[in-house]
Amino acid sequence: MARGMGWRAYNESVRERGVYRILYVIFALGTAHMLMLCGIEAQRWLAQKQELKLVAGQTQALAAEVAGLREELQRADDPAYLEEKARSLGYVYPNEELHAKPR
Repeated sequence: MARGMGWRAYNESVRERGVYRILYVIFALGTAHMLMLCGIEAQRWLAQKQELKLVAGQTQALAAEVAGLREELQRADDPAYLEEKARSLGYVYPNEELHAKPR
């Protein structure tokens, strides 16, 4: 500090310097960047939450399908069930005749 210059005069001369303007700009840019990153992370979180709901629904659907297939597998040794499945596919015994239904 120069002799004869009071504290108040020194602070005023420092404030007039361009350093504070640069610091304000850097602070403003840093704040804007931080807000942008927070927005991006919020968007990612919402997308991940929606994807988690979708996957949970698919998991439930696949679990129901697995349960149905296990039930079908348990009945696979039953001759009546096998005959019913074969007839639903259009198979008949050799001594039977297949009659087509009119459309």
